[in-house]
Amino acid sequence: MQTTRSWLPVYADPKSYLPAIQETAVLFSEPPYLMQDFIGKGITFLRSEAVRKMGFEYDPARALPCKWKCSDESVFGVDLCLYAYSGRYPFSKGKIGGGFNEISVRAAAHHSPMNVDLGGSHVGYIPGPGGGKFGHVIRPLQDGDSSTDCGYLMSVTEPFKQIYDDACRNIQLFCPEGDRVIVSIPNEYLQPSWSSQPIKLLVDIETLTVGYVPYEAAKVHTHRLAGRSLFFVDQRFLDALPADRVATYRSADPTPIGSDLTARFFNIFDSSARMSDEVPEERLLPYMKHILSSKVAPFPLQAAIANANLEHNTLVDCVRAEEFRPYAFASFTGVFIDIFDNDLGAYVNLFVPIGISLKPAGRCREIEIAPEEIHALFGPLKPARPALPLEGVLGYKRPDHILSKFTFTPA
Repeated sequence: MQTTRSWLPVYADPKSYLPAIQETAVLFSEPPYLMQDFIGKGITFLRSEAVRKMGFEYDPARALPCKWKCSDESVFGVDLCLYAYSGRYPFSKGKIGGGFNEISVRAAAHHSPMNVDLGGSHVGYIPGPGGGKFGHVIRPLQDGDSSTDCGYLMSVTEPFKQIYDDACRNIQLFCPEGDRVIVSIPNEYLQPSWSSQPIKLLVDIETLTVGYVPYEAAKVHTHRLAGRSLFFVDQRFLDALPADRVATYRSADPTPIGSDLTARFFNIFDSSARMSDEVPEERLLPYMKHILSSKVAPFPLQAAIANANLEHNTLVDCVRAEEFRPYAFASFTGVFIDIFDNDLGAYVNLFVPIGISLKPAGRCREIEIAPEEIHALFGPLKPARPALPLEGVLGYKRPDHILSKFTFTPA
C-alpha cells in the first residue's frame, strides 16, 4: 500500500503515540476568572481544611510566591496580583514564551521550603463580534495598534499556519461524473522534495483517499495538471461531513477542502527543526496539526493551551526529583488571557485553569486537581484578604465589566 507516511520524521508519524492535551470545550465550560479573583480564591483554598486533609500544610509566613510566564508587559498584572495578595514580589521561574525554567527551582527552594507557583501560557484577546479575536492585543505604546500576543507562540505557529491555509485553498474536491468524488492534490503535499519550504505538509492518503484516478484519454477530468495528482476520496471522509458540504463536493466544479482538512487527513513537520533523540526540541511541533485544524477554537488559543499543558508537565516532573522531597510545592497552571481595556487604560488578565498540583513536603508525587474540580472547589470560596490594597497596587478598581466583554465559547 502506498503512503506518504514514509517521508515523515518519527514524531510526526500518526502511528506514534502522542499524549492528548486537555479539551478546550472542557476548559471553557465555565467562564474564566479575573486574575485577582483566582489568586484570592487560590489562597483561601490553600488555607482550607480540604487541603490539610490532602497532607499539604500551607504556611503563609514561609510561602514564596512564584510566577512562570512570558515577560510580556500585557501579563504584568499577574505579578501585581501576586504582590498584592502576598506582600512579596514573586520569584520568577519563567522563560520567554511561557516556558517553565527548571533551573530556577533549586534557587527558589533555597529561598523558601514552600513554593506557590502560578504560571502558564498567555494569549491576547480583543473583544468583538463572533466571540472576539485571539492572538493579538492592543498596545498603547504603539499608538493603540494591535500586535501578536504571545509573540513567541505566534512566531512558532504562524509559518505552519501559512502552509496549512495554502493547503486548505489548493486541495480541491469535485465530482465530474457518477458518484465518485475526486480530490486534486498539489504534489508538494504528497512528496516533500516538491516543496522548497522547510515546513512540509503531507496529505495522509491512507485516510483521505482510496486509490489513484486512472488516466483515460476520453475523460478529460483524468488528464492531470502539471504538479497535481488525482485520487478517489474515501467515503468515510464524506460520511463525517454535513450534507450541504458533501453536496458542494459532488459538483463538477472544484471546491477547496478548507477547514475539512482536519488533523486526521494530513501531517506537518519542520524539516529544519532541531532534534534530540528523534524528538523536536520545540515540543509544540508534534501537536501542530491539531492546533492548526481545530474546529473548536482559534489556533492561537489552541497553541496556548497545548503549551501550558506541556510546560505544566515540565514543572511537575521537575519537582518530583528526590532532592526536592523535603520541599512543598503548590502549583496553579492555566492560560492567561490578556485584554487591554480602553476605559481603564490598562491591561487586565483573565485566567483559565488547567490544573492544580499539590506536592506536600516529604513526598515526591503530587496530588492533581482537574479543571472541573477546580471550579467546583473554588465556586463557594471567597477571595482571601490581600496583604496590600488591590486597587492601589493594580491602579484601577475591580474591572467587573471585563468578564462581560469575554464572549468566546468553543464551537
